Amino acid sequence: MKNYVRFLNHSCIELVAPNTIISCDPWFRGTAFTDGWSLLNDKSHNINKLSFDYIWISHEHPDHFSIPTLSTLHNPVKFLFQETKDRKVASFLENKGHAVIELSNKKPTQIGDLELTCVICDGYDSSLIVKFPNGRVLVNMNDARVDVNNHINTELKPSLEGCDVDLLSFQFGYANWAGNKGDKKIPEHQQELIDKKNKYAIKEFNPKMIMPFASFIYFSHEENFYWNEKYWLDHIFSKFSKLTSQLIFPSVNQKISLDGITDDELNKSNELAKIFWESKLKNIKPLMRSKFVPLECLSNQYDLFIKRLHNNNLLLKEIDIKEDFILSLQILDLNLVVSIGLLKNHFKVEQNKKNVAAEISSEIFDFLLKNSFGRGSVTINGRIQFNYDYAHRFFLFFFIFYANNIGINFNEFSKLTQDMLHSVANTSVMNSILIFNENARYNLKSDVVYLSRLFEKKSLYEDKL
Repeated sequence: MKNYVRFLNHSCIELVAPNTIISCDPWFRGTAFTDGWSLLNDKSHNINKLSFDYIWISHEHPDHFSIPTLSTLHNPVKFLFQETKDRKVASFLENKGHAVIELSNKKPTQIGDLELTCVICDGYDSSLIVKFPNGRVLVNMNDARVDVNNHINTELKPSLEGCDVDLLSFQFGYANWAGNKGDKKIPEHQQELIDKKNKYAIKEFNPKMIMPFASFIYFSHEENFYWNEKYWLDHIFSKFSKLTSQLIFPSVNQKISLDGITDDELNKSNELAKIFWESKLKNIKPLMRSKFVPLECLSNQYDLFIKRLHNNNLLLKEIDIKEDFILSLQILDLNLVVSIGLLKNHFKVEQNKKNVAAEISSEIFDFLLKNSFGRGSVTINGRIQFNYDYAHRFFLFFFIFYANNIGINFNEFSKLTQDMLHSVANTSVMNSILIFNENARYNLKSDVVYLSRLFEKKSLYEDKL
């Protein structure tokens, strides 16, 4: 077997050709997303004992770009990463002594005897099309948002240049907040969205084999452990085992020949894999506890947040108004409600819970104020309980700060548009909430109109619905 894929853990696979081995998205140790996720099969491999020529990183999320794993590397490594404007990931790796080959979007690049085409999705995610020396083709979608903007048909399929797909790999479980504790509807809806995305990809690519992966984690914090009540192993088997594409449910170190696998071999390996992952699920327990941050520290951190926000977004300084956009949050371990302002320095302890958008720990509040990527991490790690009626305010409030994380800043030449604000409805969290909550739909409409007015933009919201 000279051309094959070897599954290692979570979303980590090896691309093995006669003269080249590429390790993809290695994560073997440590937590991800602010201690929200842990590996079902922790410490499965020592990265220094693996043989590879390159490491490909699909995107900067910590279950793909795992700093706890990569920091254990003993020697410099050649990394492959998408070409970005900010070069955050590339610069980080170069400063650690590694070399980085930046892959241009949709441009085939020869790496050893493998041809790679990195296809950027939704601004920062990416899929990888791999052509092996024997002509076999892998499409590694991992957890890229290929359901956005008809990405499969406009970006991925043209990059295949008419080649048949031998193996398609994709995330099989939702990887973000999926409903408050006790909510049964939203988890089901979130999984339906993932299934729909994958079903469509299978239909369009018509691969010979499919490999669900990138979901071998559990929610390991005391704040989100309840999510583990529902796992999707049985669901995946029933959903994808009867397709014309062969279902490969991977086990650790499994080698997958791109020339195909007999049905008997496949049935046996799938069943063993299922038993293995179920055994891991039976032994999970909360590993992490909340860390207390005093109110005074939170107030000081908010001061730094508002200064940073206004310095990086001159548009905010241009607005001379008496009104503000206020976000109210219940800080659980402090047992109080705090309201914070977007346009003015406003940090206030409130006496009631009116219009509270979410409940979080002081640790998470501190994290949100410190990190521009915080909104994304917190909605992924699930260490948050939303008030469905006002959840959108959380997304609107941190919209600008979150955009700054990928190099988007707002000034007189780069305005905050109606369409941008409206896009919060398309986030995975809000998508589900808006389907099941009429109040949320009404309140979102009102607040987008209000915030648009604050930014001196004529509201076109009614035309968008």
